[in-house]
Amino acid sequence: MKTPRILLVDDEEATLFGYTRYLTKGGYSIETAKCLREAKKLIASEQFDAILLDLKLPDGNAIDWISELHSSHEHLAIIVITGVSDIPTAVRAMKYGAYNFLTKPVNMDDLAISLKKGLEVEELRRRDSIYQRLAPHKSEPFFGESSIIEKVVQYANVAAMNNTVVLLHGETGTGKGVLARWIHDHSSRRNEAFVEVNCSSLKGELLRSELFGHAKGAFTSAIRDRAGLIEVVDGGTLFLDEIGDMDPEVQAQLLKTIEEKSYRRIGENRLRTSDFRLICATNRNLTEASNNGSFRKDLYYRICIFPITLPALRDRKEDLPGLIKHILTSYGYTKLPVNPKVIKLLTEYQWPGNIRELRNMLERALLLAQDDELDTSHFPGMEKTFTKEPSRTNEVWNLDEIEKNHILLALKHFGGDKYETSNALGISLSSLYRKIDKIQQQQQTPA
Repeated sequence: MKTPRILLVDDEEATLFGYTRYLTKGGYSIETAKCLREAKKLIASEQFDAILLDLKLPDGNAIDWISELHSSHEHLAIIVITGVSDIPTAVRAMKYGAYNFLTKPVNMDDLAISLKKGLEVEELRRRDSIYQRLAPHKSEPFFGESSIIEKVVQYANVAAMNNTVVLLHGETGTGKGVLARWIHDHSSRRNEAFVEVNCSSLKGELLRSELFGHAKGAFTSAIRDRAGLIEVVDGGTLFLDEIGDMDPEVQAQLLKTIEEKSYRRIGENRLRTSDFRLICATNRNLTEASNNGSFRKDLYYRICIFPITLPALRDRKEDLPGLIKHILTSYGYTKLPVNPKVIKLLTEYQWPGNIRELRNMLERALLLAQDDELDTSHFPGMEKTFTKEPSRTNEVWNLDEIEKNHILLALKHFGGDKYETSNALGISLSSLYRKIDKIQQQQQTPA
């Protein structure tokens, strides 16, 4: 934790000496000024966390400086010192932006308490300001301007004008959820509900209950009737993310619901209907999954009416500068354009976690930058951990090798912590486990 820096402004030598001695023992770093001119010079050239300001100084009344000081140094704790007869002036100083005022002679315990609280309040305000800027603002998503992504947007426009089932395919983090929401927001159902379900996080009866609802007593924990999301989303759009991870039993029930637009709650005979639009997404090869029996072929044919494939970020790196600018702008970052060295570093990276990983990396960099301009130092680990050259096959980089090397290096970087690794890569923990299993199988297979 850094030592708080305090500027003491008073024209009395004995006062400065006493304050400095007391506050230095309290763990503060102290600078002093005997007049407004000296104080303004120090404030302009150095960084302070608080200022202890006597109002009556040889070259003027500091009351006229407080408003300017508060505006130019938003998170500076300003504590005013005044004589007993100057209470109305002190109150006016607080209206101009001072945190508190102390009357002479100053009680040192009161000084310590006021200073401590003032610093705490301004630190909270500073953090709140940073997090407010980091909170993404609602805006139209930016997909990119490359020819490959323009084709995706064209297909999405067609999908938005119709009610057919859409299947979004692409690696984890390519923006399938964002595109699904965009299709809904530009469709005739935009004023109705958009409900998202991640099929990989719910299994068996839990997923069935979430989708179809249940009657009281249908199973041990069913203590009351409960509507499912298919019922809730009547008239709107149901987005089933990671549908490739859905259990076979639920697949069968979903297929019937899609075809007949009707369903039953678990443990109930009553037939219910719901007019919902279905959008599905997966990072798995459903053609292969349907052939090996892990995904129903009839359901695959039913949801693959209008497929849209989202490209990996490494296959459209010309979109990176625009995506970086859009993400940073959504976080309130105004120091644009970004340092070319940062763009070069991010462009050389292969982004196995795609746009989600890019967003995570940029958010972390903004937190590390603490309002400064972004630099390569705000992306720790990328240069030393992620620049190992992958193996080549006929002078062409093998993408499987790129991903494998990257995952292994990331695991090493985080000491084998899979949770931290999945967060850094911008992929789910289950996706990371699948990729690790694939790597282990490749390593066990004889060359």
